[in-house]
Amino acid sequence: MAQYLLLAARAFGVGTVIVIIAVVSRQVYLRVAAEAGSPGADGEPTATMLIRCEAMHSHLQNRPISEGAVDANEKPSARCVES
Repeated sequence: MAQYLLLAARAFGVGTVIVIIAVVSRQVYLRVAAEAGSPGADGEPTATMLIRCEAMHSHLQNRPISEGAVDANEKPSARCVES
């Protein structure tokens, strides 16, 4: 029984180390991306969500969205703004 407890403690310790490494890596990535000016970090999350919303509505209605609707400078439809 003691050997199983030891194995469980080691597995928990390894899992903890993996989670800590993942969190630190994510924070380093966000900091580097923000300093580099990459839009992938946290740039314009609202605009990205609205574009995805419009794309999902178009997909659900089985109609392709135009290239202009994907443009980030164009306002999305009112149904996405309200939701």
